Amino acid sequence: MDTYAHAREKALLVLAVLLLLLFLNSCSHTEQGTDPALLYSPTYTKLATSPLSLQPNATGYGREYEVLGTEQFTTSNRGPAHGFSLGPAGSFPTESGDTWITGTHPGGQMYIDFYKTNPAELSLKPNGRYEVSYNYKVLEATREGFETIFYSQTGANRNDWVESSIYFNEPAGSTGRASFTATLKQYDDYQLLMNLISNGSIAVSDIQIKNLDSGLVVAHENGQNMVHTHSPMLHSEGDFSISGNSMKTHGFVKLWTNTQLVQLPANTNIILDFDYKVLDNPKQEENLGWIRIYSGSKPHLQRSAIAIPGYQVQEGHYSGAVKTGADNDIYILEVAFNQEVKLQISNLQLSKQVTVAQSLDQHLSDARFPRLGNNFTTYGEWVAHDGSGSAQGPTPLISLFDLEKQLALSDIVTGLSSFYLYNDPALSKRLKAINPNIVLLPSAQTHTIGLAKDMRNIAYHPLLTAEQMYAQGISKDWFLTSTKGEVINDNEEWAQIPLNISAFCPYNDKGQTFLQYWTKLTIDQRLKDGTWEGVFLEEPITVGNWRIPGIIAKKVVDADYNRNLKKDESPLWITEMTAAATLTMMRNIREQVGWDEMILCGNEFNATLAPFANGAVMTNYNTAWFLDLDQNKFNESQWGKFLDSYARVENLYHAPAVIVLEGSPVYKDWILPNDKREATQSDMAFHRFALGTALLTDAFYEFALVDGRSAPFLFDEMLVDNQGWSTTDAANKGWLGKALGKREHLVLNKEEVYRQAKPIILGNRSTKYLKLYEGSNKTADSRQMLIEFDWNILTTCTESPTVSFAVNNDWMGNYDFASNLAGSSGSASYHTTVKGRGSVMYHLNVPRFGSVELSNLRISFADCGVYRRDFEHGIVLVNASNEEKTLSLNEIKGGLNRSNIRRIRGRYDTQTNSGTPITGSLVLAPHDAIVLLAD
Repeated sequence: MDTYAHAREKALLVLAVLLLLLFLNSCSHTEQGTDPALLYSPTYTKLATSPLSLQPNATGYGREYEVLGTEQFTTSNRGPAHGFSLGPAGSFPTESGDTWITGTHPGGQMYIDFYKTNPAELSLKPNGRYEVSYNYKVLEATREGFETIFYSQTGANRNDWVESSIYFNEPAGSTGRASFTATLKQYDDYQLLMNLISNGSIAVSDIQIKNLDSGLVVAHENGQNMVHTHSPMLHSEGDFSISGNSMKTHGFVKLWTNTQLVQLPANTNIILDFDYKVLDNPKQEENLGWIRIYSGSKPHLQRSAIAIPGYQVQEGHYSGAVKTGADNDIYILEVAFNQEVKLQISNLQLSKQVTVAQSLDQHLSDARFPRLGNNFTTYGEWVAHDGSGSAQGPTPLISLFDLEKQLALSDIVTGLSSFYLYNDPALSKRLKAINPNIVLLPSAQTHTIGLAKDMRNIAYHPLLTAEQMYAQGISKDWFLTSTKGEVINDNEEWAQIPLNISAFCPYNDKGQTFLQYWTKLTIDQRLKDGTWEGVFLEEPITVGNWRIPGIIAKKVVDADYNRNLKKDESPLWITEMTAAATLTMMRNIREQVGWDEMILCGNEFNATLAPFANGAVMTNYNTAWFLDLDQNKFNESQWGKFLDSYARVENLYHAPAVIVLEGSPVYKDWILPNDKREATQSDMAFHRFALGTALLTDAFYEFALVDGRSAPFLFDEMLVDNQGWSTTDAANKGWLGKALGKREHLVLNKEEVYRQAKPIILGNRSTKYLKLYEGSNKTADSRQMLIEFDWNILTTCTESPTVSFAVNNDWMGNYDFASNLAGSSGSASYHTTVKGRGSVMYHLNVPRFGSVELSNLRISFADCGVYRRDFEHGIVLVNASNEEKTLSLNEIKGGLNRSNIRRIRGRYDTQTNSGTPITGSLVLAPHDAIVLLAD
């Protein structure tokens, strides 16, 4: 070989190697579908199986309350003379012989009054002529000066001011007597204001106001008046009187904390408690007053608490709380009473919440049946008013007190609005006062952020709501975009925007990715102050985010996770990456708080996530049983899938294990009513079947009249007394007692018609469906066809494989496999009703990507679909078939030979729950259930 040829071959070899290296480097950064493990280590499979590495200080958080001060309204102090009141910057002398009233500017806003006249006691005449005089001494010089003016709000609104006033700006130590005369204008709401314009401090004494028209002194303040008042820990303003250990309001009244005596620490829940009686509420005001915390340096920054409830209330106990801001500042708590009502206030107490270690107990595991839970997704004030829009009407729906009493009947409440975190953390205190063992879990968004129009571009300040604080910290660089830079699923008015949960997520200005930010905020907002027992994760998915267009069917989608402006993300890669991200989120929380905080996952029984969670919440869980949301199309296979999925995960959750099932009516096309206040007969039927199904499990149950915005509704079967009467008395919780065993499927006359021993493998090729069986019911009577099989996901699917079925050539729905991730497996057992002489056909279906193995396929005809479960004090019978079922008395008695079997005596569903004894056979309608009393 000549030298030239050798050199040429060598150059070509080097070029080939360089091109190969360039190709491999390119693949490792953009061609994700080839090997997700190249980019994600550990993979979702390792994250799902690796043991947790708990931090040495991992702990749960509980709370205690430390009293900051009490107010019994028994204090006698120097106070305003008749016609005067103290302003927010003023204070009275406390030493004997001292007559000087002091005004000290707290900083922040300009023009703060320290002393003024009280219009309720001193009416200044329109167009009247007055002379004002007082002694003064400057304690601390001011930049802007001190002023005394006659002020009318009406005139101020018209920019029409009294020309005469007192203004001076003198050095510290200056003394003198100031005076001025003024003619008021035509307004009837004048008062005298003594203002601190900016910084500084002044003392005044011997204040005199003289009516020049009459020659009379109409008000005089010598600083020596003694009043029966509140303690110095509070400032006050308005029309009130104090006597007999209580304060009575006669109009607008405001109380606020004295910052010199009460320091409210940052990032702390401040709790205000007091008793109140409604003396007069002529306009039937729904809110009797309002509570807030505001910044002493920037008073326009505030957080409000729950209002003082007035609807259907004659007397009550208020317990409200607000969290102070995260920044170091002077924080002031204020309560303002509605001017339209007259109230009597007593036993006022101010406390702060203190975090302590929490250890979860196991009482939920021992709860009696029926177990009551609630998925309560909005703010209680809004629900009490009109079901947060779902129960509109001419009057409020329910009093807030009654709403919370009903809510406290539950042993666990999930989905709590983030508004509670900072603006009403006292919900926990109020509900636990009724039910000390109740478990409360606020919700947390996971893979998306919900953004209303007014939530965008929020500027930071320390008193934002929790939801605003979370949104404000979300970097726009974390929004998932297309290759053209367009935000996915965006909408100006309201959007649920997917976030970049991948390893390609950029860092924010604090050096955090979204997953790191999410972990810190979830722990800081929902766990660390100890208010709640854990957190409910709304959407911890292990499939690609459904908001991404084409995520199920396309080979690649336009979701630029890797930020390379190329359309190279495959649904398969996104699916496994999403599973890894969700596991990372849950592991991150667990490793910091251990097992003494509860984590519940939303909307599916997910065996991959279950070992890191305490359970799940299934919202509207019964609606999936009805094809096309049509209440006349009951899908037996989806009902069977629910029980199979429940059985698959129930022993995987960490103790205390809790599953919450929220039933609801089936609304066609999911068009929800806005005026639903009572249950209809149709609702009661849906409830019976949903409750009956829940009682076949160990889950906690509720039935919402609309959705998570609905106030709790106590159906007949929820509380029953010893005489068999439906009641609202909390003493009758868990009236069925303990379960005497597991559920039992009543299967008779089983006849196997088909068996397939050889495993069936389908997927990752052009064929996406396979006929499993076709047959017919050769008898004249309806029968159930029972199908049983095992399944195994061989390679990850972009959505769950299904077994679909048709009866008489009409498609009747699917049985969805409970997972889509490689390595998942399970068993199925469900029935299909086939009418006499009718045909049935089953198909196995896989999505475009992924493969599945189905084995041990058995198909039988049988008389089945009825389930039962026995409890200490009763029985539940469930007909999960599409035909009417008649049970003999012996079948009702069951293997335990139950006696004294009788119906509940109901308050609503009096036909089903008539209170009559069961002495013969019982007919159950299709997809219906009944709960019976029994010995």
